[in-house]
Amino acid sequence: MNRLSRLAAARPRTVIAAWLLVLVAALPFGLQLGDALKAGGFSDPRGESAQAQQTLERAFDEAANALLVVLHDPGGDVTGAVATAREAADRDGVSAITDHRDEPAWLSQDSRTTFLVVGFTSDNTTVQNLVPALTEDVRAAVGENAEVHVTGAPALDYALNIHSKDDATRAELIAFPVLFVVLLLVFRSVAAMAVPLVMAGVTLGITQAIGYGFTRLTDVNSLFVNIVTMVGLAVAVDYSLFVVKRFREELATGRPVPEALDRSMRTAGHSVLFGGLAVVVALAALFIPRAMSFTSIALGGTAVTVVAVLMALSLLPAVLTLLGHRIGWGAVPLDRVTARLRPHSRRGASAPRAGRLPVAARRPAVVLAALTAGFALLAFPATQLTLHVPAASADILPEGDSARTGAELVADEIGSRDVFPVTAVLSAPAENAGQLLQAVAEFADRAAAADHVDEVRAVTGLGIADSDLPSVLDGTADSPAPEVTDALWATDGDRVVSRVAVLTDADPDSAAAHHLVEELREPLGSSAEGVQIQLAGATATGADFDRLVLDSAPMVVIWVAALSLLILSIAFRTLLLPVLALVFNLMVVAASLGVLALISTDAENTVNSVTPLVLFAVMFGLSMDYMVIMFSRMREMYADGATHRDAVLGGLARTAGMINGAAAIMIAVFISFTSAEISIVRELGISLAVAVLLDAVVVRRLVMPAALLLIGERTWGAARRGDAVAPRPGDGDGPTDRITTQAAAGEPLPGEDTDAHDRALVR
Repeated sequence: MNRLSRLAAARPRTVIAAWLLVLVAALPFGLQLGDALKAGGFSDPRGESAQAQQTLERAFDEAANALLVVLHDPGGDVTGAVATAREAADRDGVSAITDHRDEPAWLSQDSRTTFLVVGFTSDNTTVQNLVPALTEDVRAAVGENAEVHVTGAPALDYALNIHSKDDATRAELIAFPVLFVVLLLVFRSVAAMAVPLVMAGVTLGITQAIGYGFTRLTDVNSLFVNIVTMVGLAVAVDYSLFVVKRFREELATGRPVPEALDRSMRTAGHSVLFGGLAVVVALAALFIPRAMSFTSIALGGTAVTVVAVLMALSLLPAVLTLLGHRIGWGAVPLDRVTARLRPHSRRGASAPRAGRLPVAARRPAVVLAALTAGFALLAFPATQLTLHVPAASADILPEGDSARTGAELVADEIGSRDVFPVTAVLSAPAENAGQLLQAVAEFADRAAAADHVDEVRAVTGLGIADSDLPSVLDGTADSPAPEVTDALWATDGDRVVSRVAVLTDADPDSAAAHHLVEELREPLGSSAEGVQIQLAGATATGADFDRLVLDSAPMVVIWVAALSLLILSIAFRTLLLPVLALVFNLMVVAASLGVLALISTDAENTVNSVTPLVLFAVMFGLSMDYMVIMFSRMREMYADGATHRDAVLGGLARTAGMINGAAAIMIAVFISFTSAEISIVRELGISLAVAVLLDAVVVRRLVMPAALLLIGERTWGAARRGDAVAPRPGDGDGPTDRITTQAAAGEPLPGEDTDAHDRALVR
């Protein structure tokens, strides 16, 4: 037992009181977390599009953020409400308001739909917070003359934030009752069932306060709340399950409470420590992309796991010390019910017959080959997935949301070509203005010839003679349309900047729009030497984020593999386990993405580009819990004298029920998020639930034992007999030692239902 657990066992009331004080102090801060979170974060802050946007803001005084106030009158002409809406939208921080009188293309052909662009000098968070008041003011002003929907990036971010918090709350309301039932089935005791639930509740409360502290230091995405609930419920309940189940097993052998707790913490507690470290290491890999969405997930996942581990190593042993044998209080006689549902079996049977051995033990090579092929087949549809972050789409929000409705009205009635253009920003030193003009002309010609391009707006297409254009642009001659010229040509310090707007008929988040961005980013000819060309706009922002994810993926995998190798090598003194863990996890992640592709209703099989990387990190960390628990028990039995085969099969049998319960808990938690209104949260819920199911049912019970049996004694690395659990007085011939020998031989525990034991082995 580590020092923290020994302190908890020696002073249980003091430790419990300390945790209660921490919880009470944390609650006021945790309640403020929702208002401190931000949305967005699905962009590369160092990408080309971000740099181009900064240039536009400096050179053209372009608004840093803008909202679209969409007006729609199903029964007639909406133009009569525009002036009223414009007056109501004007407020402090507004830099400009533009409507259909300035841009005629912003009015639908039937005059029933239009929009106003309200530009702000404020940052995104400030503009987000203005959305409710702006919506209310404009609706009150226009009355029944028109429907009002406020959309645009800040409004979409605001809605995303609100729905993310609602999703987390809804998931908790679904998950806790399900966990109540699952834990009751696993423990068949009210007291044992209540302990993990209390641990989970305390873990979430304290982590939310920590999250509020993070918001004081950096921008934190609203996904923080979702990942804290998703991962926190899973690890907090599972870690408590591992320790409590081992504690009850030790008590059942006749050991006194202190000795049972000591052995439980040196075995299950040891596994929780290293399993938790694996989760933290895997989720910490999401800091690598340095994007707010990934950073927020990493902060939430690592924080909640650290809190769960600390509680499992301190608060949990303190509670178990005080409960002692009362951990079995409120026993539920489910055995009688299940006994009636199965045929009567012989008691006192010894090891199961060879024919009843797990199939992985009878033909490990065949099992491994068949299941590997099955995973490959299941993973194949994942190759058809398209990874795009919805940077310009409202599809991430639920149907009926006002911000999504407004965006869809604009797209359907007017078109997105003027709202989401691909904007090229070309710049060069002032002395190279002539060369810049040549590059603009060449770029405009290339863009006009590209697929899905409706119109290209550039200074070279204003109808001004080539000989007169340089003097018009440098101000020595009058421009026939100064406002248009000023919107396309400006200076930025000692550089001249030209903007080229490429209007496309493709949906800004479609594969066609992304292909257009790739085509426009191809280098120009020699005329563009010394000219910097960067693309801005929502599609370019999404493409940059997708590229960031792809570029970061190898480093994430290397990080997880290298640090897991280090942690598991320290824990088990073998290099084989991390390699197996990485292979198994890649199989599971690929297969779960394949299932996600199979059930996708999207025509392009598109998933959020965040999903695969988060799925890999979260699943790798959580699956390590299973591997650590199972391998610890196998290694313990091997060190106690069991043969390699008996240790693998006995460890599998001894942990089968625990892994089933832990998997059921995780699946219940993740399924609760399939009700989420935010598409990325729903994708993560589905893919993680499938991944856990495959990992627990197929990998841990079939693939892993088959692989270990084929590998043989090399599995144990530097492990030696007698290394499993440090000896204590009375351990040499104690009940537990006899039990591990029985388990290695395939025999049931004293007093154990032989049928249940045989089913565990068969399963």
